[in-house]
Amino acid sequence: MDRTALLVLLFLQVSLTFASPDYGIPNAVYGTARLLTSVSDAATYLDTLAALQLVPANITQTTFNLSNVVQLLQQTGSAIAQDGNSVASAITNLTQSTSGDPAALFDAANRTIQSALDHITQLLPSVNSNLTALIGASVPDQLTDGFGRIELRLITLRTQLGTLKSAILAAIAAAGTTTPIPTDILAKYITLRKVYDVVESARKLRAFLPVLRYTLNTSIEDMVEADQYLAEYTGMLASLDSLVATVLQPLSAAKEGYYSALKGGVRDLAGSYALVEESTLLLAVYNVTGLGTLIDTMLGKFNTPLANVTQDVAAVALQLQNYLDAVKGMVGISDPQVISVTESKLTVALIHTLIDSGPYSRYCFNKYKDQVTDLLNYLLEESSICIDREIPRLGNLGPAVQSVLDVSAYDFEDINDWLTICDGLQEPANQNVCVTTITQAYTTLGDDFADKYALLYDLTTTEVNASKQRVKICIDLSRRWLADGYIPNLQTGIEQCALNGPTAV
Repeated sequence: MDRTALLVLLFLQVSLTFASPDYGIPNAVYGTARLLTSVSDAATYLDTLAALQLVPANITQTTFNLSNVVQLLQQTGSAIAQDGNSVASAITNLTQSTSGDPAALFDAANRTIQSALDHITQLLPSVNSNLTALIGASVPDQLTDGFGRIELRLITLRTQLGTLKSAILAAIAAAGTTTPIPTDILAKYITLRKVYDVVESARKLRAFLPVLRYTLNTSIEDMVEADQYLAEYTGMLASLDSLVATVLQPLSAAKEGYYSALKGGVRDLAGSYALVEESTLLLAVYNVTGLGTLIDTMLGKFNTPLANVTQDVAAVALQLQNYLDAVKGMVGISDPQVISVTESKLTVALIHTLIDSGPYSRYCFNKYKDQVTDLLNYLLEESSICIDREIPRLGNLGPAVQSVLDVSAYDFEDINDWLTICDGLQEPANQNVCVTTITQAYTTLGDDFADKYALLYDLTTTEVNASKQRVKICIDLSRRWLADGYIPNLQTGIEQCALNGPTAV
């Protein structure tokens, strides 16, 4: 026996003196401790694949089946952990048993490995089919690769255990006994290479577990990020009414300013006329037979348009509110391409870019997510430009109306003064001519006054209708550009980035 062989034999003898029995025989087999360490390491890592040890995922959104994807991934991780730990337990039991029946122990370990292989064969197609329907082929391809490597290493482990089993049974046959097997026979049949081949198989099996965990965790992380984005986007859509109100606020203020000016001006006009009428009716000439009738006819020309001032002003208030409501409807966004996370091709492209977990998914999602989110604000900002153009126009309408009010007041302000002169005439004939002349002139002015009073409301109606048309054209054109150009181009950019990488667009 050469020196090297002698040293190995002596080392084996020392190791066996202090080691515990292995593989169902009373002898200790050198290298088994390393196998146990490798198996223990694998078992520890396998625990991290269980659902509760993966990335936490509290999915709140029901769209895009995010919770279903997370559940599939978690179940896959738990299945790996369970089957893997079963294999680890079987090998641990095999290496530490003193049962005296190594064949049965190896067969039990082999059945456990085969069971794990069968589970992979059953589990993988089902999981991949479901995932492909939900998020495409990228994650299923990664799982196929990861499981394929695990499957290969399980088969290799089973083969190496079979080789070790044959060696142990051959040693037992050569020794003719299992209690104990002579050291030289043990060393002849159960070589270090055979034990270390099993160790190496266990280590390589453990080495391929992280890639599976990476696939599961990164995909779950993508679901979580998609859920957070959808929650924020949905929240923004829920606040759309308040955002629209903010856009309309300056126009609403301008509307109130105009209405206040019109309301106050009309009431002042009516009040001024009421004073003129009251003082006129107190003149003695009003009670002169025939002259009072002329004065009533004249005053009637002014009374008629001013008879329902409160209702007239209320009608303007309603008209202005209808105008504001119409503009609000134009500013409001009802296009499903913007306000629906499931019907919007843009949102669907963005979310699937992320959850499909392609090679560029996270980069492309982060590149475009704010552009998609900002689309709503962009639409409202474009509407704000259209609204802001109307504010000075509505502001100019107030002074225009006020000028009509001022001119209208001139039509009746001197009635009492002229009739007071007539009232002071002593000669009935002269008084009659005076009153007749004044009333005829102001009766004609009364018709003009009625026209100008009506003009106040005609101006409002005309300008409100014109403003609605201007706003509609402005908003329609800006949104047509977005719908026909910006949104499709953005969608194409997202899809091309996900497919071909960041330099694609």
